[in-house]
Amino acid sequence: MNARNVSGMFLVILLLLCRSASAQVTEQKGELRLYDMATQIGTTAMREFKDDKGRVVKTIYYTGGGGGINGPYLEELLSEQSIHVYAYDEYGCRIRSEHYAPGMKLSSTGEVRCLDGTATPQLTTVSDARGVKQFETRHTPSGGTRTRLYLDHDGEKVIGIIGDTPTDVDLAHGWGEEAGGFAIGVAANRERGRQQDLQVSVTIKNAADRSESALMVSLVRVELKDSAGRLIEPKAAYKNRGEVTNSEECSGGWGVPFLGRSQWLPSYDLGEQYEPLSPGKYSFTVTHCLSANRGLLISNTIYVEIERATKSR
Repeated sequence: MNARNVSGMFLVILLLLCRSASAQVTEQKGELRLYDMATQIGTTAMREFKDDKGRVVKTIYYTGGGGGINGPYLEELLSEQSIHVYAYDEYGCRIRSEHYAPGMKLSSTGEVRCLDGTATPQLTTVSDARGVKQFETRHTPSGGTRTRLYLDHDGEKVIGIIGDTPTDVDLAHGWGEEAGGFAIGVAANRERGRQQDLQVSVTIKNAADRSESALMVSLVRVELKDSAGRLIEPKAAYKNRGEVTNSEECSGGWGVPFLGRSQWLPSYDLGEQYEPLSPGKYSFTVTHCLSANRGLLISNTIYVEIERATKSR
């Protein structure tokens, strides 16, 4: 082999090495996309990292970047907002996702079960940093969302339902009486705890024999009572918020779910919406009305216990 051939081979190898190094650098940096304007939560950019099969294995979302709400945003001014890492099985099913706050502090983990031998999800569960399940998503045959079940602080009891109303599980404490083919159920994220840690979820279901897309549901009253039956008024900022005084005014509010489906209504944060409460047991009930004079929906009554706040050391 003459010197010219050796020199040519060396040049080819050098070019290949340069291309490989360039590809590795690109892969390490990922693909950055700057948004035209910030989202509602302040996201201004995202960066995606893909494996050799083109699957996204990591996504970083950013805030900042200068430019205000409408940009333009600069890469050197971005700050990490959240990091998402994904894993797949041999069929391309995204079997696990991990979400982190800046500094790689784990915030939640998702696990997916797909149809055998496919990448189509059947069931998705999301757990918090403690490993306690927060909600469960049941999917349609095509992988869409059929039902989402929200769970209590311990990850065991259902406290909220969105989508098709399931028949194998129910709200932790059931529902109120049906009226006009609908019913409302309330459930707390925990049955006892500090006031600031207690939230009550409200769900409405359509159990009628038809769909009622034109109907609306409006809040009439919220009743939080102590163990002596005394009504506790909310803070001034929350008093009578959105409430109607009689069924004739029941024309606004929220649309009702279709036949066989459930949906969430606004929930209640006892720590945020009420002045400090004395330790003890309390009952909670909500009443809504249906438009077109279809009647009142009175929820089931639940009981929560507020524990005495302990001073941090």
